[in-house]
Amino acid sequence: MHVQINYAAFFHIKDSEGTGKTAEHQSTLTEEEYVDSAVETFLHEEFKKMFLRKAERHPSSQKSATKLGRFVVEPGFELASNPNYGMLERVRQTNSSEEFTAEAEKVTDAYVHTSAARGGIVIIVQAHLPDLSSQPFVLLTKCDFEDHIVTLGDEKNLLRQVNRAISTKGMKAVQFPHMPHEGMVEPWEIKIHQASHAHYFEDFLAYVEYPKTKKEAAAQEVVQSAQESVLSGFEEDSEERIAEEEVLEAWANTEERTLQERWEEEQVKEVALPILEKNPDVKLRLKLDHLKIDALLEDFGQNLHIARVGERYVVLLEGEYFSFDKEASPVEFLQPDSLDNITARMKARYEEE
Repeated sequence: MHVQINYAAFFHIKDSEGTGKTAEHQSTLTEEEYVDSAVETFLHEEFKKMFLRKAERHPSSQKSATKLGRFVVEPGFELASNPNYGMLERVRQTNSSEEFTAEAEKVTDAYVHTSAARGGIVIIVQAHLPDLSSQPFVLLTKCDFEDHIVTLGDEKNLLRQVNRAISTKGMKAVQFPHMPHEGMVEPWEIKIHQASHAHYFEDFLAYVEYPKTKKEAAAQEVVQSAQESVLSGFEEDSEERIAEEEVLEAWANTEERTLQERWEEEQVKEVALPILEKNPDVKLRLKLDHLKIDALLEDFGQNLHIARVGERYVVLLEGEYFSFDKEASPVEFLQPDSLDNITARMKARYEEE
């Protein structure tokens, strides 16, 4: 990937006595000044990495280092109404070193006035990827200061201490706009990389929302599919539909998931069918007292059954073979009894209670 740096502005973030953190402009390099400079040698591969770094649409965890953000607008309003978009777009569209520096200063000033701002160097770059797109991109990067840095000197001064050294290790970055595929530009999205768990850019980008994790997205899809399937059986605005909507809404928003005991098994399977058609890997995790079961939704009614014996719940699991954890147990020597005998013993025990 060929990355052409049009402009690169450097700002020193420091604590100012009595006024909090401030951003001091150090220098702005044009393309001619950047090429073959020490800055290019130090940073250019890092800039390439930022563009090449992949971000999943739905990350596996909220703590994923690289994630996508989407600009938020009020219904009926255009993308340009988003303040964060407007701020970055002005940097992206600049055509002179002076204009670029002025807009970059506004971005850096907005950053230093957030609670997450730390001392170090902010570098704002306008770049082109001539092989992939005619549109310019903006990189907002942050390097932290490193303490206790020494360099190798000469035979008289073997080690030399360096103050205010910066490192690309743990370098944080915002790329705008996002490029989901080579040559495709998505102006509604930005890509954020922050290697630590501290959310450096969330306060700064207050008008950006982040996609749900894979688990959250799957759970939302399950709820939506269940609502569509169940409510389709009622007439619009009927009392029955309204009552069922209230039940489903309460179910969707509850944190403590318990057995509702409202639907027959066949209805559960009907609701599950369209969910499984979209995503056959939907998990089914349940807990019976202290016993935890980790299965798939498609196992319900096939390999996993839920029943009652007296006033107690029973979960029946069926399969062709057993495997045990490394911890040895005498259960491994069991000759399984018949299900009828076990059920009879359970009933007898419950009657005694």
